[in-house]
Amino acid sequence: MSIHRYTVVIGVAAILFGLSATGSHAQAPPKDEAKTQPETLPDVPADEQDDAAARALRSLYVPGGLTSRQAVTQVVATSPDLDRTKTLLLDAKGGAMQAMSALVPRLDLLGRYSRLSPVNNPTYDIPGLGPLSFPSLTQQFASDATLVYSFTDSLAEALPAYRAAKKNKVAAGYQIEAERNNVAFAARQAYYEFARAEAGLGVANFALEAAESQRKETESLVQAGSAARVDLLRVEAQQEAARVAVERAKLGLQVATRALQALMHTDELPTLGEDLSGPVADVPTDTEDDLKERAFRDRPDLLALRAYIEASKHQLRSAIGGRMPDLLIRGSAQYSNPNLRVIPQQDGFDATWEAGAVIRWSPNETARAQGRAKQLQAELDRAHADVIALQDLVRVEVAEGYHGMLAARSAMQSARLGLSAAREGYRVTREQLQAGVVNTTTLLQAQAELIRAQVDVVDSAIGLRVASAQLRRAIGEMP
Repeated sequence: MSIHRYTVVIGVAAILFGLSATGSHAQAPPKDEAKTQPETLPDVPADEQDDAAARALRSLYVPGGLTSRQAVTQVVATSPDLDRTKTLLLDAKGGAMQAMSALVPRLDLLGRYSRLSPVNNPTYDIPGLGPLSFPSLTQQFASDATLVYSFTDSLAEALPAYRAAKKNKVAAGYQIEAERNNVAFAARQAYYEFARAEAGLGVANFALEAAESQRKETESLVQAGSAARVDLLRVEAQQEAARVAVERAKLGLQVATRALQALMHTDELPTLGEDLSGPVADVPTDTEDDLKERAFRDRPDLLALRAYIEASKHQLRSAIGGRMPDLLIRGSAQYSNPNLRVIPQQDGFDATWEAGAVIRWSPNETARAQGRAKQLQAELDRAHADVIALQDLVRVEVAEGYHGMLAARSAMQSARLGLSAAREGYRVTREQLQAGVVNTTTLLQAQAELIRAQVDVVDSAIGLRVASAQLRRAIGEMP
């Protein structure tokens, strides 16, 4: 166990056990000594100085330790899930570049060398000139430049495809934001589970120390004849149960620590650097209906799905455009030696050009485009259904977050009052045991109630923070 965990154990035990043991004559400090060790913490408001729950939660705090915000920052920076989602943006950018290339005329540049077979050209006898023959050239060097522009591919297919790719880039950005929110929420959950386990170990050690102290006191009472032997057996059983609880709490802390380390991708042991007794910041205060409207407007996963629908509409238009006849204009230039269009052939470079228009239609391409359009229409219909389903889920998540916050606040108040009542009940029961009014069983029950009250305080403090993060994620904010 690290040094800070010993500090947690000692702090919780000193606060709760020391406060609850004021009725014990054997353990109560003298009044003068108590004055030299005031429990008031510096810079603490007066209304919180006597709050046992706030002091107990504050005792878990380790100055300079890990805060939930730092944990979220580290997890977001190293998350492989977020890195994988970021590749969607690169994929969308590549699609946009491909679609853009089809919007401009296609230019093909060609350099060519050919070895030609020799041919026997006839010899012509020209009166007055004599015999005339044409040379047979066996090598050709040529360079060609061809420019083609397809109105159908560019305007009916490529332009909608480019708009779809642009929308996919927008959708990818929203998906990255949504994944970032999910990763941040998972980080906060892991952090507060670690805090819960840390506090749970402190409470378990307090329970063990209280049981050991009670065993010693009961032994004294048994030796003095003020208590029965069976009371000592009950206390010893309680002590062994407390030891088992401590081991379970250690296991829970190890599991929670490893889970947080795995998300943060670090081997460094975390410490609880957040004061759980402080107020929860950045809690939405709007009504449930207003929060729902904010979620419908700002949730990045909803925005991503809506952008995907717009992209699918453009893709559908592109597929429909593929059913149309293709109209092309074409121009080319050739500079070659020999130029086969020059008759007779001669050993020298000549330039020629050509221009034309082509209209092309293929029933096969039309059928393929029609099938693709039907597939895209089906995807578009599914996307519309997904939007409705996601809106229903968002509505539920907002309701859970909103009412979870209300319940967490109420639980926090009840837990604070419960701890004060349990602490006072334990103190009175100890005094009654000293006076012989009650037996050890009653004291053990009071002690169990005190331990449960401390656990409730920790759970409510953490539950309030988890509920706040859940609500912020539900409305589209980063937890």
